Amino acid sequence: MSINILTDLAVLGIAHQGPITTSKIAVIAKSLVPELWSPTIGVIDAAVRRNLQIEYLAREKEEAKSPLLKLTETGHTQFQKLLLCDPGDHISSATQAVETVQFCFLDAASRTTAEMVLTRLQNQQKKRLKALRDRCRNCPHEGRYMKLWMGTEQRRLAAVKQMLAIVSVNRDNMESTYDLPRSIQ
Repeated sequence: MSINILTDLAVLGIAHQGPITTSKIAVIAKSLVPELWSPTIGVIDAAVRRNLQIEYLAREKEEAKSPLLKLTETGHTQFQKLLLCDPGDHISSATQAVETVQFCFLDAASRTTAEMVLTRLQNQQKKRLKALRDRCRNCPHEGRYMKLWMGTEQRRLAAVKQMLAIVSVNRDNMESTYDLPRSIQ
């Protein structure tokens, strides 16, 4: 999987929300999944230039010092394709970052795209949970810290699987159910 997929997904997803500057795109991109992916301003600038060149992005005000960027119609189509991109079965920080960013931008997806992404993510979580359970059977986890770690991992994967199932069933009714606590907003 190319890192450009993740970068382009983030840039186009952020621009999908409305006209925005490159510097604001960079700030938001760094905030999406910082524990998995923290792009430099240079990486974001390169992605913006690439997406401007292939006309997925357009400048709204050319003469401005910090021009506002907006998603074009072809950019919207590419964004939907990137949401559908399967980062593969190999678990890595890049894979997790792509899946998380895809999930974060599902509000901007068509209903069909969202359903396909959610189904894929659910299937991936099922496979990962099964693989972890298999590893637990093969791994000598006699110590309390090993048991604690393996148990925590199983609960984390099961919680993500459960959250995806809830979202898949209640996609249209999610608006007020999962608001951020006031202390985070």
